Amino acid sequence: MGPLQSIIRLPLYIILWVFATLLFILTCVRLNYTLHLPSGDTLNKGVDFYDPIVAELLVCSLLSLGLIPFVMGWIPVVLSSAASSNLLELTTLSVLWLLWLVGCCVSTSIWPNLTFCMQYAPCRILTAMMAFAWLGWTTLVGLIVIAILNVVHKARPSRAPIMVEWAAGSSFARPGTVQSV
Repeated sequence: MGPLQSIIRLPLYIILWVFATLLFILTCVRLNYTLHLPSGDTLNKGVDFYDPIVAELLVCSLLSLGLIPFVMGWIPVVLSSAASSNLLELTTLSVLWLLWLVGCCVSTSIWPNLTFCMQYAPCRILTAMMAFAWLGWTTLVGLIVIAILNVVHKARPSRAPIMVEWAAGSSFARPGTVQSV
């Protein structure tokens, strides 16, 4: 891993951890509100419900919080080589990226413009929830770029010359014979 990649990688994981924690808190607050609507609430005529996409974002945040320690190596995972740990990181980030993207896109399509209800706390919670979901997804994009660079860097051969045997004698000479160059 290059020096710039290692300098950027840890702060991005910390930022993702913070965004996932905030998303977890906001989705819990939203689910608590919709599953325990106060009497007389105009939302859904006062009938308790939950938004499936909020539950999906809750799962995304929990998966992120649970998988970050494994990907960062804070909790050891037995792998055969460094290459497999790089691929594990890239695969994990890709799955999280897809889950966060689905949550962001669906929630944005359900609640595209909440400016009409910003005077109500549930509306502000939805807005903050979607904002942190998009911020977490953007952080995942940066982490995936770094992981791809890391995998490409590990797969690339070193810059040393591949063959320097042209200066040595022929390897096809019979044993015990001297070959003139």
